[in-house]
Amino acid sequence: MNKTRNKVAITFAAMVTVLLFFSIQGTAVFVFQLTGTAARLIPALVIWILAAASFLFVKIMKMPLPDVGLRAPQKGSLKKLYYLIPLIAVGALGLIGGIDFSQGIGYVFACLCYVLAIAVSEEMYFRGIICNIWKDTGSKKAILISAALFGACHALQAMANPDLLQTVLAICFAFFYGIAFAQIFILTKSVLPGIIIHAFHDLCSFIGNPVGNEADVIIGAVQTVLIIIFICVIHFRCFSKHNNPGKTNR
Repeated sequence: MNKTRNKVAITFAAMVTVLLFFSIQGTAVFVFQLTGTAARLIPALVIWILAAASFLFVKIMKMPLPDVGLRAPQKGSLKKLYYLIPLIAVGALGLIGGIDFSQGIGYVFACLCYVLAIAVSEEMYFRGIICNIWKDTGSKKAILISAALFGACHALQAMANPDLLQTVLAICFAFFYGIAFAQIFILTKSVLPGIIIHAFHDLCSFIGNPVGNEADVIIGAVQTVLIIIFICVIHFRCFSKHNNPGKTNR
Protein backbone atom coordinates (compact mmCIF):
# COMPACT_ATOMS: atom_id res chain seq x y z
CA MET A 1 0.00 0.00 0.00
CA ASN A 2 2.82 2.40 0.89
CA LYS A 3 4.48 1.72 -2.46
CA THR A 4 1.25 2.50 -4.29
CA ARG A 5 0.79 5.70 -2.28
CA ASN A 6 4.34 6.73 -3.13
CA LYS A 7 3.70 6.13 -6.82
CA VAL A 8 0.49 8.16 -6.68
CA ALA A 9 2.24 10.98 -4.80
CA ILE A 10 5.12 11.13 -7.29
CA THR A 11 2.72 10.99 -10.22
CA PHE A 12 0.60 13.78 -8.74
CA ALA A 13 3.66 15.95 -8.06
CA ALA A 14 4.94 15.43 -11.61
CA MET A 15 1.56 16.30 -13.12
CA VAL A 16 1.17 19.45 -11.00
CA THR A 17 4.66 20.59 -12.02
CA VAL A 18 3.95 20.05 -15.72
CA LEU A 19 0.54 21.72 -15.63
CA LEU A 20 1.90 24.68 -13.67
CA PHE A 21 4.66 25.49 -16.14
CA PHE A 22 2.52 24.94 -19.22
CA SER A 23 -0.14 27.20 -17.71
CA ILE A 24 2.51 29.86 -17.07
CA GLN A 25 3.78 29.79 -20.66
CA GLY A 26 0.23 29.90 -22.04
CA THR A 27 -0.70 32.77 -19.74
CA ALA A 28 2.43 34.70 -20.77
CA VAL A 29 1.47 34.45 -24.44
CA PHE A 30 -2.08 35.64 -23.69
CA VAL A 31 -1.26 38.44 -21.24
CA PHE A 32 1.57 39.96 -23.28
CA GLN A 33 -0.16 39.24 -26.61
CA LEU A 34 2.95 37.55 -27.96
CA THR A 35 3.06 36.71 -31.64
CA GLY A 36 5.55 35.31 -34.16
CA THR A 37 9.04 34.53 -32.89
CA ALA A 38 8.38 35.92 -29.41
CA ALA A 39 5.38 33.59 -29.04
CA ARG A 40 7.79 30.67 -29.36
CA LEU A 41 10.95 31.93 -27.62
CA ILE A 42 9.35 33.18 -24.40
CA PRO A 43 7.34 29.96 -23.85
CA ALA A 44 10.47 27.99 -24.80
CA LEU A 45 12.33 29.65 -21.92
CA VAL A 46 9.57 28.69 -19.47
CA ILE A 47 9.44 25.10 -20.70
CA TRP A 48 13.24 24.74 -20.60
CA ILE A 49 13.01 25.66 -16.91
CA LEU A 50 10.43 22.87 -16.60
CA ALA A 51 12.88 20.51 -18.31
CA ALA A 52 15.65 21.51 -15.91
CA ALA A 53 13.27 20.98 -12.98
CA SER A 54 12.76 17.37 -14.07
CA PHE A 55 16.41 16.64 -13.28
CA LEU A 56 15.98 18.20 -9.83
CA PHE A 57 12.81 16.13 -9.44
CA VAL A 58 14.71 12.95 -10.30
CA LYS A 59 17.52 13.82 -7.89
CA ILE A 60 15.12 14.52 -5.00
CA MET A 61 13.32 11.22 -5.64
CA LYS A 62 16.72 9.47 -5.80
CA MET A 63 15.95 7.86 -9.15
CA PRO A 64 19.06 6.56 -10.98
CA LEU A 65 19.52 8.42 -14.27
CA PRO A 66 19.58 5.22 -16.37
CA ASP A 67 16.20 4.24 -14.86
CA VAL A 68 14.55 7.42 -16.11
CA GLY A 69 15.91 6.78 -19.58
CA LEU A 70 18.96 9.02 -19.63
CA ARG A 71 21.01 6.42 -21.48
CA ALA A 72 21.53 5.15 -24.99
CA PRO A 73 18.75 2.93 -26.40
CA GLN A 74 19.13 -0.75 -25.54
CA LYS A 75 21.01 -2.62 -28.26
CA GLY A 76 18.69 -4.01 -30.91
CA SER A 77 15.59 -2.26 -29.53
CA LEU A 78 15.22 0.22 -32.39
CA LYS A 79 15.13 -2.66 -34.86
CA LYS A 80 12.12 -4.07 -32.99
CA LEU A 81 10.47 -0.66 -33.46
CA TYR A 82 11.24 -0.70 -37.21
CA TYR A 83 13.76 2.07 -36.50
CA LEU A 84 10.78 4.35 -35.76
CA ILE A 85 10.25 4.90 -39.50
CA PRO A 86 6.42 4.69 -39.13
CA LEU A 87 6.41 7.51 -36.56
CA ILE A 88 8.84 9.57 -38.64
CA ALA A 89 6.35 9.25 -41.52
CA VAL A 90 3.51 10.32 -39.23
CA GLY A 91 5.39 13.46 -38.22
CA ALA A 92 6.46 14.26 -41.77
CA LEU A 93 2.80 14.48 -42.83
CA GLY A 94 2.78 17.84 -41.07
CA LEU A 95 4.98 19.15 -43.88
CA ILE A 96 2.71 17.99 -46.67
CA GLY A 97 2.07 21.64 -47.58
CA GLY A 98 5.77 22.52 -47.42
CA ILE A 99 7.67 24.61 -44.88
CA ASP A 100 6.35 28.05 -43.96
CA PHE A 101 9.21 30.55 -44.13
CA SER A 102 6.90 33.57 -44.23
CA GLN A 103 7.91 34.63 -40.70
CA GLY A 104 11.61 34.23 -41.40
CA ILE A 105 14.28 31.73 -40.45
CA GLY A 106 14.32 33.18 -36.93
CA TYR A 107 10.80 31.90 -36.38
CA VAL A 108 11.80 28.40 -37.52
CA PHE A 109 14.72 28.48 -35.06
CA ALA A 110 12.40 29.68 -32.28
CA CYS A 111 10.06 26.79 -33.05
CA LEU A 112 12.97 24.37 -32.84
CA CYS A 113 13.93 25.71 -29.39
CA TYR A 114 10.30 25.42 -28.28
CA VAL A 115 9.66 21.88 -29.51
CA LEU A 116 12.92 20.60 -28.05
CA ALA A 117 11.93 22.05 -24.67
CA ILE A 118 8.50 20.41 -24.90
CA ALA A 119 9.93 17.07 -26.01
CA VAL A 120 12.57 16.90 -23.27
CA SER A 121 10.09 17.97 -20.57
CA GLU A 122 7.20 15.71 -21.55
CA GLU A 123 9.36 12.66 -22.19
CA MET A 124 11.13 13.10 -18.87
CA TYR A 125 7.98 13.58 -16.82
CA PHE A 126 5.52 11.26 -18.56
CA ARG A 127 7.88 8.49 -19.62
CA GLY A 128 11.07 8.82 -17.57
CA ILE A 129 9.28 9.48 -14.28
CA ILE A 130 5.61 8.42 -14.45
CA CYS A 131 5.86 5.42 -16.76
CA ASN A 132 9.06 4.33 -15.04
CA ILE A 133 7.64 4.24 -11.51
CA TRP A 134 4.57 2.24 -12.59
CA LYS A 135 6.28 -0.30 -14.83
CA ASP A 136 6.92 -2.77 -11.97
CA THR A 137 3.12 -3.22 -11.82
CA GLY A 138 3.15 -4.37 -15.45
CA SER A 139 4.14 -2.69 -18.70
CA LYS A 140 0.54 -2.47 -19.93
CA LYS A 141 -0.60 -0.61 -16.81
CA ALA A 142 2.39 1.73 -16.89
CA ILE A 143 1.81 2.53 -20.56
CA LEU A 144 -1.89 3.27 -20.08
CA ILE A 145 -1.41 5.42 -16.96
CA SER A 146 1.30 7.56 -18.54
CA ALA A 147 -0.63 7.85 -21.83
CA ALA A 148 -3.90 8.80 -20.11
CA LEU A 149 -2.18 11.54 -18.12
CA PHE A 150 -0.31 12.71 -21.22
CA GLY A 151 -3.61 13.01 -23.05
CA ALA A 152 -5.31 14.78 -20.14
CA CYS A 153 -2.47 17.31 -19.99
CA HIS A 154 -3.36 18.40 -23.52
CA ALA A 155 -6.69 19.72 -22.23
CA LEU A 156 -4.64 22.88 -21.64
CA GLN A 157 -4.94 23.44 -25.38
CA ALA A 158 -8.32 24.96 -24.51
CA MET A 159 -6.40 27.98 -23.18
CA ALA A 160 -5.19 28.78 -26.70
CA ASN A 161 -8.16 27.36 -28.60
CA PRO A 162 -11.50 27.20 -26.74
CA ASP A 163 -13.05 25.02 -29.48
CA LEU A 164 -14.32 21.95 -27.59
CA LEU A 165 -14.04 19.55 -30.54
CA GLN A 166 -10.45 20.59 -31.26
CA THR A 167 -9.56 20.10 -27.60
CA VAL A 168 -11.13 16.63 -27.47
CA LEU A 169 -9.33 15.62 -30.67
CA ALA A 170 -6.02 16.90 -29.26
CA ILE A 171 -6.53 14.86 -26.07
CA CYS A 172 -7.32 11.68 -28.04
CA PHE A 173 -4.39 12.19 -30.41
CA ALA A 174 -2.03 12.78 -27.49
CA PHE A 175 -3.34 9.65 -25.74
CA PHE A 176 -2.46 7.40 -28.68
CA TYR A 177 0.89 9.12 -29.17
CA GLY A 178 1.47 8.69 -25.42
CA ILE A 179 0.98 4.94 -25.76
CA ALA A 180 3.51 4.82 -28.60
CA PHE A 181 6.05 6.91 -26.67
CA ALA A 182 5.64 4.72 -23.58
CA GLN A 183 6.16 1.58 -25.68
CA ILE A 184 9.32 3.14 -27.08
CA PHE A 185 10.55 4.02 -23.59
CA ILE A 186 9.97 0.55 -22.15
CA LEU A 187 11.50 -1.26 -25.12
CA THR A 188 14.55 0.98 -25.55
CA LYS A 189 14.92 1.85 -21.84
CA SER A 190 15.73 5.35 -23.07
CA VAL A 191 13.88 8.67 -23.41
CA LEU A 192 16.16 9.79 -26.25
CA PRO A 193 14.27 8.17 -29.18
CA GLY A 194 11.01 9.56 -27.82
CA ILE A 195 12.51 13.04 -27.49
CA ILE A 196 13.70 13.00 -31.10
CA ILE A 197 10.39 11.74 -32.56
CA HIS A 198 8.36 14.02 -30.28
CA ALA A 199 10.34 17.11 -31.27
CA PHE A 200 10.25 16.17 -34.96
CA HIS A 201 6.47 15.76 -34.97
CA ASP A 202 5.86 19.05 -33.14
CA LEU A 203 8.32 20.94 -35.33
CA CYS A 204 6.64 19.71 -38.51
CA SER A 205 3.25 20.78 -37.19
CA PHE A 206 4.54 24.23 -36.22
CA ILE A 207 6.46 25.13 -39.37
CA GLY A 208 4.29 23.39 -41.95
CA ASN A 209 2.34 25.54 -44.40
CA PRO A 210 -1.40 25.67 -43.61
CA VAL A 211 -3.38 23.35 -45.87
CA GLY A 212 -6.90 24.23 -44.76
CA ASN A 213 -9.25 22.88 -42.11
CA GLU A 214 -10.60 19.98 -44.17
CA ALA A 215 -7.11 18.85 -45.17
CA ASP A 216 -5.99 19.17 -41.53
CA VAL A 217 -8.79 16.83 -40.45
CA ILE A 218 -7.84 14.28 -43.11
CA ILE A 219 -4.13 14.47 -42.23
CA GLY A 220 -4.94 14.14 -38.53
CA ALA A 221 -7.10 11.09 -39.23
CA VAL A 222 -4.36 9.44 -41.29
CA GLN A 223 -1.78 10.20 -38.59
CA THR A 224 -4.02 8.72 -35.90
CA VAL A 225 -4.66 5.55 -37.90
CA LEU A 226 -0.93 5.10 -38.54
CA ILE A 227 -0.13 5.58 -34.86
CA ILE A 228 -2.79 3.05 -33.81
CA ILE A 229 -1.43 0.52 -36.32
CA PHE A 230 2.09 1.09 -34.97
CA ILE A 231 0.83 0.63 -31.39
CA CYS A 232 -0.96 -2.61 -32.23
CA VAL A 233 1.95 -4.09 -34.17
CA ILE A 234 4.45 -3.27 -31.42
CA HIS A 235 2.07 -4.53 -28.72
CA PHE A 236 1.54 -7.92 -30.30
CA ARG A 237 5.14 -8.21 -31.39
CA CYS A 238 6.82 -7.11 -28.17
CA PHE A 239 4.37 -6.83 -25.26
CA SER A 240 1.79 -9.60 -25.58
CA LYS A 241 3.94 -11.96 -23.51
CA HIS A 242 5.13 -9.32 -21.05
CA ASN A 243 2.01 -7.84 -19.48
CA ASN A 244 2.28 -9.51 -16.08
CA PRO A 245 3.68 -7.46 -13.17
CA GLY A 246 7.43 -7.75 -12.95
CA LYS A 247 7.71 -9.20 -16.45
CA THR A 248 8.39 -6.19 -18.58
CA ASN A 249 11.17 -6.62 -21.14
CA ARG A 250 14.40 -6.91 -19.28
